[in-house]
Amino acid sequence: MNSLIGAKNRALQQALKAGALIRSRRKDSGLTQAQFADQIGVTIPTLRRLESGDTSISLNTFLTGLAALNLTDEVLHLSETRRVRRIPYIEPKQRNRFEKRLGSRGINTRDAENAAWILSLSGQQRIDLLKKQEQEQKLCGIALR
Repeated sequence: MNSLIGAKNRALQQALKAGALIRSRRKDSGLTQAQFADQIGVTIPTLRRLESGDTSISLNTFLTGLAALNLTDEVLHLSETRRVRRIPYIEPKQRNRFEKRLGSRGINTRDAENAAWILSLSGQQRIDLLKKQEQEQKLCGIALR
Protein backbone atom coordinates (compact mmCIF):
# COMPACT_ATOMS: atom_id res chain seq x y z
CA MET A 1 0.00 0.00 0.00
CA ASN A 2 2.92 2.35 0.73
CA SER A 3 4.21 1.89 -2.81
CA LEU A 4 0.81 2.97 -4.17
CA ILE A 5 0.85 6.09 -2.00
CA GLY A 6 4.40 6.81 -3.14
CA ALA A 7 3.39 6.41 -6.78
CA LYS A 8 0.45 8.77 -6.33
CA ASN A 9 2.70 11.34 -4.68
CA ARG A 10 5.24 11.09 -7.51
CA ALA A 11 2.43 11.41 -10.08
CA LEU A 12 1.13 14.52 -8.34
CA GLN A 13 4.62 16.06 -8.26
CA GLN A 14 5.10 15.33 -11.97
CA ALA A 15 1.66 16.78 -12.79
CA LEU A 16 2.52 19.96 -10.88
CA LYS A 17 5.82 20.30 -12.76
CA ALA A 18 4.19 19.60 -16.13
CA GLY A 19 1.41 22.11 -15.43
CA ALA A 20 3.91 24.81 -14.49
CA LEU A 21 5.92 24.06 -17.63
CA ILE A 22 2.79 24.27 -19.81
CA ARG A 23 1.83 27.61 -18.23
CA SER A 24 5.36 28.97 -18.66
CA ARG A 25 5.65 27.85 -22.30
CA ARG A 26 2.18 29.23 -23.10
CA LYS A 27 3.14 32.62 -21.67
CA ASP A 28 6.52 32.57 -23.44
CA SER A 29 4.62 31.89 -26.68
CA GLY A 30 2.56 35.02 -26.09
CA LEU A 31 -0.72 33.12 -25.83
CA THR A 32 -3.47 34.14 -23.44
CA GLN A 33 -5.38 31.48 -21.55
CA ALA A 34 -8.38 32.13 -23.80
CA GLN A 35 -6.32 31.72 -26.99
CA PHE A 36 -4.59 28.56 -25.83
CA ALA A 37 -7.80 27.03 -24.44
CA ASP A 38 -9.44 27.62 -27.81
CA GLN A 39 -6.43 26.17 -29.64
CA ILE A 40 -6.55 22.88 -27.71
CA GLY A 41 -10.35 22.73 -27.56
CA VAL A 42 -10.98 23.15 -23.83
CA THR A 43 -12.62 25.74 -21.60
CA ILE A 44 -10.59 28.29 -19.65
CA PRO A 45 -11.41 26.57 -16.31
CA THR A 46 -10.12 23.27 -17.76
CA LEU A 47 -6.94 25.00 -18.93
CA ARG A 48 -6.47 26.45 -15.45
CA ARG A 49 -6.77 22.95 -13.99
CA LEU A 50 -4.23 21.67 -16.54
CA GLU A 51 -1.77 24.46 -15.72
CA SER A 52 -2.19 23.93 -11.99
CA GLY A 53 -1.28 20.24 -12.24
CA ASP A 54 -4.75 18.83 -11.54
CA THR A 55 -4.40 15.08 -12.05
CA SER A 56 -8.08 14.65 -12.95
CA ILE A 57 -7.47 16.26 -16.36
CA SER A 58 -8.05 13.78 -19.18
CA LEU A 59 -5.02 12.23 -20.79
CA ASN A 60 -6.23 13.57 -24.13
CA THR A 61 -6.29 17.16 -22.82
CA PHE A 62 -2.86 16.73 -21.22
CA LEU A 63 -1.26 15.30 -24.37
CA THR A 64 -2.96 17.85 -26.64
CA GLY A 65 -1.60 20.68 -24.47
CA LEU A 66 1.90 19.20 -24.57
CA ALA A 67 1.80 18.69 -28.33
CA ALA A 68 0.48 22.20 -29.01
CA LEU A 69 3.46 23.67 -27.16
CA ASN A 70 6.02 21.14 -28.50
CA LEU A 71 6.61 19.81 -24.99
CA THR A 72 5.79 16.14 -25.56
CA ASP A 73 9.38 14.89 -25.74
CA GLU A 74 10.57 17.14 -22.93
CA VAL A 75 7.84 16.10 -20.48
CA LEU A 76 7.51 12.45 -21.47
CA HIS A 77 11.27 12.01 -21.95
CA LEU A 78 10.95 10.31 -25.32
CA SER A 79 14.31 9.48 -26.78
CA GLU A 80 15.05 9.55 -30.50
CA THR A 81 15.40 5.77 -30.58
CA ARG A 82 11.88 5.27 -29.22
CA ARG A 83 10.17 7.41 -31.87
CA VAL A 84 9.42 6.37 -35.40
CA ARG A 85 11.73 8.23 -37.74
CA ARG A 86 10.15 9.29 -41.00
CA ILE A 87 11.68 8.12 -44.24
CA PRO A 88 12.93 11.14 -46.17
CA TYR A 89 10.84 12.28 -49.12
CA ILE A 90 12.25 11.18 -52.48
CA GLU A 91 11.76 13.48 -55.47
CA PRO A 92 9.92 11.88 -58.44
CA LYS A 93 13.07 11.98 -60.66
CA GLN A 94 15.11 10.24 -57.98
CA ARG A 95 12.27 7.77 -57.42
CA ASN A 96 12.24 6.83 -61.13
CA ARG A 97 16.01 6.28 -61.15
CA PHE A 98 15.67 4.28 -57.94
CA GLU A 99 12.94 2.11 -59.49
CA LYS A 100 14.98 1.46 -62.63
CA ARG A 101 18.09 0.55 -60.65
CA LEU A 102 16.17 -1.84 -58.41
CA GLY A 103 14.20 -3.26 -61.34
CA SER A 104 17.41 -4.05 -63.22
CA ARG A 105 18.46 -6.14 -60.24
CA GLY A 106 15.10 -7.90 -59.99
CA ILE A 107 14.01 -6.10 -56.80
CA ASN A 108 10.43 -4.95 -56.43
CA THR A 109 10.30 -1.22 -55.58
CA ARG A 110 7.53 -1.72 -53.02
CA ASP A 111 9.66 -4.34 -51.24
CA ALA A 112 12.54 -1.87 -51.03
CA GLU A 113 10.26 0.85 -49.61
CA ASN A 114 8.89 -1.56 -47.01
CA ALA A 115 12.38 -2.63 -46.03
CA ALA A 116 13.48 0.99 -45.65
CA TRP A 117 10.43 1.71 -43.49
CA ILE A 118 11.08 -1.32 -41.27
CA LEU A 119 14.72 -0.30 -40.86
CA SER A 120 13.59 3.16 -39.71
CA LEU A 121 11.83 1.61 -36.70
CA SER A 122 13.42 0.99 -33.34
CA GLY A 123 14.11 -2.59 -32.25
CA GLN A 124 11.02 -2.70 -30.00
CA GLN A 125 8.83 -1.26 -32.74
CA ARG A 126 10.05 -3.99 -35.13
CA ILE A 127 9.21 -6.68 -32.56
CA ASP A 128 5.75 -5.17 -32.02
CA LEU A 129 5.20 -5.04 -35.78
CA LEU A 130 6.17 -8.69 -36.20
CA LYS A 131 3.84 -9.72 -33.36
CA LYS A 132 0.98 -7.80 -34.97
CA GLN A 133 1.68 -9.41 -38.36
CA GLU A 134 1.74 -12.85 -36.76
CA GLN A 135 -1.65 -12.21 -35.11
CA GLU A 136 -3.10 -11.03 -38.44
CA GLN A 137 -1.75 -14.13 -40.19
CA LYS A 138 -3.31 -16.40 -37.56
CA LEU A 139 -6.65 -14.67 -38.03
CA CYS A 140 -6.39 -15.29 -41.77
CA GLY A 141 -5.28 -18.89 -41.28
CA ILE A 142 -1.92 -18.37 -42.98
CA ALA A 143 0.38 -18.44 -39.95
CA LEU A 144 3.62 -20.35 -40.43
CA ARG A 145 3.44 -21.92 -36.99
